[in-house]
Amino acid sequence: AVDIFGEDAEGNAVVVELKRRRFGPDAVGQLNRYVEALRRDLHADATVRGILVAPSVTDRAGRLLERRDLEFVSLSPIPET
Repeated sequence: AVDIFGEDAEGNAVVVELKRRRFGPDAVGQLNRYVEALRRDLHADATVRGILVAPSVTDRAGRLLERRDLEFVSLSPIPET
């Protein structure tokens, strides 16, 4: 399931997938499926941003993100005290 779905300042649909740990190609594929499904539901030329949020990304997953025009945001969980 999509973790966060919303709209950016320009009115584009945004799908955000959150991962607790470093992610690989499987997570990119998952996000890409969400983005493509949303494009089908809206309309083919809709702008849909896909963003993966995690502490880090593997090199291979980073290349896949670029090829699929998806975004990565680095965010580490706050350590529990």
